[in-house]
Amino acid sequence: MNKSRKSVAVEIQNMVLRHRALSVEQISELTFGSAKSHWTLYKELNPEDSTAKMGVLDLVPLMKTCGSPAPLEAIAHQMNMVVIPLPEARVCTGHLENDMNRTTKEFGDAVVKFSAIMEDGEIKPEEFAEFDKEIMELVSTALYWRDGIKAMVKG
Repeated sequence: MNKSRKSVAVEIQNMVLRHRALSVEQISELTFGSAKSHWTLYKELNPEDSTAKMGVLDLVPLMKTCGSPAPLEAIAHQMNMVVIPLPEARVCTGHLENDMNRTTKEFGDAVVKFSAIMEDGEIKPEEFAEFDKEIMELVSTALYWRDGIKAMVKG
């Protein structure tokens, strides 16, 4: 199996086998019911087994059950892309200036967090997690603003 295929297969395997709260049997039952046995799932999870592989139509509900986009992120990485969560649905206020101000504020918050984590020149994992949260809030807010503008497009 080539390296890129194997990395996705390993991500799928890790997502299921290292789940914090659910066993493989529970994950299989919650995701597939009686349509797929946990033994079949074990076989599909083995990156070294070329006779059975996880299909994309089964992968999506499996990621939902596990609460992890890790395989999707591995696929995106191979495509030189990233996975960005969509903003939470909000009621469009029609006040694009307010949305722009909110986006600008989120950008400012991200810059302030960046400055704080760079003070000592060393970035700790928890500092990066805080910065990442700020960046994702910025992206989410910017996408919401974009969607508000897009809704106004005529034609």
